[in-house]
Amino acid sequence: MAIRWSWVTTGDVAINPLLFKDTPYDVDRDFVPISAVSDAPMVLATNGDSPYKTVADVLAAAKAQPGTLNVCSPGYGTINQIVLEAMALNTGTKFVHVPYKGGAPAAQALVAGDIPLGVLASSSVAPHVPSGHIRVLAVTTAKRSPLNPEWPTLAEEGAGDVHASNWTALLAPKATPQPIVDKLNAEVVKILNMPDVKERFASGGVSTIPSSPAELSARIKRESADYRVIIGEANIHVD
Repeated sequence: MAIRWSWVTTGDVAINPLLFKDTPYDVDRDFVPISAVSDAPMVLATNGDSPYKTVADVLAAAKAQPGTLNVCSPGYGTINQIVLEAMALNTGTKFVHVPYKGGAPAAQALVAGDIPLGVLASSSVAPHVPSGHIRVLAVTTAKRSPLNPEWPTLAEEGAGDVHASNWTALLAPKATPQPIVDKLNAEVVKILNMPDVKERFASGGVSTIPSSPAELSARIKRESADYRVIIGEANIHVD
């Protein structure tokens, strides 16, 4: 029996089905979870020369001039935009979302000072932090990232209950027999727990997050429910 697994991201399983009417798959109907694989925090970052030293500075500016503060992301309907809208909803602020065609162009715009703020993958901004071209104000995860524990969380900085990240996972076709799912899970978890594998992921700003199929399924359902609320309240749409 040939088993084909699918490598998916947060957007593939927890966001796109909420935004695109013609999504050609249904996660529950078409797939069975194997394991979560990697987790990459996002950050609220600013140009190194900007006046914003803390998240409080950003929120104060947004409240002083609602709807004028530009914040970039890798594009419409991304987890990055959802984080921005969640922060705005939590704090009663309004930002101008400026989508770019990917994380690299957005990070370059931030470095150049073309835009003052961005919600970007930590891996996109990390090369520019040591030089001071980009300053990280907070991470978007529930806990501080082990990759840089000095960065506070948005929640710690008064932006409300915001925790999201770019994660990846492995799914298999729905008809995959349970013994095969269990074997695949065991092998994936074993590999992701290897020190050299964890080190290789960490060098790219990513943590390994092996899980059981049940844990992955619960995460997809939980985040889909959370993002559905944010998408609705912020009126995010791409169609």
